[in-house]
Amino acid sequence: VLSLRNTQEEEPPDPQLMRLDNMLIAEGVAGPEKGGGAGAAANASAAASSGPQSENAIEHSDYRAKLAQIRQIYHQELEKYEQACNEFTTHVMNLLREQSRTRPITPKEIERMVQIIHKKFNSIRVQLKQSTCEAVMILRSRFLDARRKRRNFSKQATEILNEYFYSHLSNPYPS
Repeated sequence: VLSLRNTQEEEPPDPQLMRLDNMLIAEGVAGPEKGGGAGAAANASAAASSGPQSENAIEHSDYRAKLAQIRQIYHQELEKYEQACNEFTTHVMNLLREQSRTRPITPKEIERMVQIIHKKFNSIRVQLKQSTCEAVMILRSRFLDARRKRRNFSKQATEILNEYFYSHLSNPYPS
C-alpha cells in the first residue's frame, strides 16, 4: 500500500553526500566537466614535489595515472548507476500505470514511489562516492605523503659509522 505521508516536505541535501562531492571535486575525480579536474591532480602532485626530480617525476606520473584510472572507474560506475536507476524507475512507473487500470492510483502516489526509489538508489550513490574517496585517500597516502622512503647510506658513510660504532663500543651513541 502506498503512503502519502510527508508528500509536502522537501528534503534538504544529504550532508554526507555533499562532503563526498566536495572531496571528489577537490581531488579532481569529479567536477564541472565530465572528465574531472585533471588540473587538480596535477596541482596536487606538483605541490608534493621535492628532492630528486627524476624519481619524483616517475612517482608523480604513476600518481596521475592511478588517479586517472580511479576517475575513469568512478565515471563508468556512476553512469551504470544512473542507467540502472532510470531503468528501474521507468519499470516501476509502467507497472503502476498498468495497475491503475484495475485500481485507482493517483499521480501523487506514483511520484511518491519514484521519490522512494530515488532515496534507496541514493544510498548506492553514497557508497560509490565513499569507496572512490577511500581509493583516492589511499593513493594520496601512498604517493604524496611527506614521509619519504627509507634509503641506505652510501658505502663510505656506512664504513665511517661502523668504524665509529666499533671504536666506541662501550658508549656507542654520542651524547
